[in-house]
Amino acid sequence: MKLFKYSLFAIFSFGFLFCGCTSEKEEMAKHHFDNKAYINFTNKIEEKIVKADTGAEYDRTLSFSTALTVDEKVTGTFCVNPSKLDEFKENYNPEAELFPVENVQIENAETFIESGSNLSTEATVKFLKVNELDKKLVYVLPVSLQNVTGVELLDSKNTVYYLFKGGALINVAVNMEKNRAGAKSWGNPSVFEDMQEFTIEFLVHPNKFGRLISTVLGVEGHFLLRFGDAGVPDNQLQIAAGSNHTNADLAATVGEWSHYTIVFNHGNIKVYKDGSLKLDEDDRRSAVTFMPYGNDMAEVNGRRYFWLGYSYEPDRYFDGEMSEVRIWKKCLTKEEINATSHFYFADASDPALAAYWKCDDAAGLTLKDYSSNGNDLTLDAECKWPNVSLPENK
Repeated sequence: MKLFKYSLFAIFSFGFLFCGCTSEKEEMAKHHFDNKAYINFTNKIEEKIVKADTGAEYDRTLSFSTALTVDEKVTGTFCVNPSKLDEFKENYNPEAELFPVENVQIENAETFIESGSNLSTEATVKFLKVNELDKKLVYVLPVSLQNVTGVELLDSKNTVYYLFKGGALINVAVNMEKNRAGAKSWGNPSVFEDMQEFTIEFLVHPNKFGRLISTVLGVEGHFLLRFGDAGVPDNQLQIAAGSNHTNADLAATVGEWSHYTIVFNHGNIKVYKDGSLKLDEDDRRSAVTFMPYGNDMAEVNGRRYFWLGYSYEPDRYFDGEMSEVRIWKKCLTKEEINATSHFYFADASDPALAAYWKCDDAAGLTLKDYSSNGNDLTLDAECKWPNVSLPENK
C-alpha cells in the first residue's frame, strides 16, 4: 500500500482531517464510562453508483450519538482514515482502491453533543471530481469518528465506508402493467402546442402482448404510439396520426429491450428502431398538440389527452417496462440518435428537450420530468420498479 505524508498545512488546505492514534492512557481513561458513542448509519458501507450522468460533487452528512443522554458536552471529530483500507479489502472487497483523498473535504468535522442530548451536530463529507473516477475501478473512503471526549467509543460503529463503483447507465425502470401516467397541467404548456418539428424517443421491454392494442404514449385520435391494432400484429409499433404508419420492421420482442425514435418534420414521419431507419412516410397532419388532462381524467365528451400507457380504454395499457422517454422540440438526426450512449442517457439541461422522463423514480406516483420545463407525470396507481442493467452486455 502506498504511504502518504502530509504536512499540517496540507491537511487543512485539503479541507479534511486524518485520524491520529490516541495514547493508551487516554484509551484506558475512557473505559470506566458506561455510556458509549457511535456513528449514526444504517449501513456500514454506503454505495454510490457512478454513471455517465453523475455530477462532479457528492455530499453526505454524518453525526454521532450516545446510548444515553450526556450530562456534560461530548465532542468528537470525523476524519479520513486511510489506515482502514487494508481492513476493508480483507473483509469486503480486495480490489478496492482508496478514493483520492485530495478530492475530499469534511466540513464541520469537529462535532459535539450538548448536555442533556444524545445526538451530535452534523459534519458534511464532500466528494469532489466524482465524475472523473475510473468507472472500471472500485474506490472506498473510510471515515472514522475519533477523539471522542467523555464517553467510550463503540468499536463496531466508529467507521463508515463510502464505496464508489461504475454502474450501468440505467438501473431502474417503471413497469406500466395496468397503469397509466398523465399530466394535470403542463409546467410549460407552450412547448407542446402546434409542434411542427419534434422527436419522441423511448426504451421499452414488453413482458406480454396478446391484446389488440398496447399503448406507449400520445393522444388518441390525434398522435398516438401503440403496439397492435385491427389488422396489425400485437407486437408491431404503429404511429396513429392523420393516417396510420407501420411495417413489420417495427416489431418488438417479448423479454427484450428496444429503442424507438419517431421524428416528425412538418408531416413527414421517420421511425428508427435501435438506431436504424425502418419507416419514412408522410402524414396528413402537419402539426401536433399534446394536451394535459386538466380536471378530466375520464376523457368525457370525447376529449382526448396525453397519456403514457393509455388510450381510449384501460385495457390498452402497456404490459412491460419503459425507460428514457423523451420529447424533443427538434428533429434529431440519425447521427444524434446513434451517438454513444444516446439510447440510455441525455443531457437534461439541453434546451431542446420539451420533456424527459427517465422513469427511474423507484417509488411514489410521480414520473419526474428532468428537463427544465417541469412537466411531471402522475401515475394512477402504485407500480413495480424493477432493477435493470442497461446497456446490456451481449
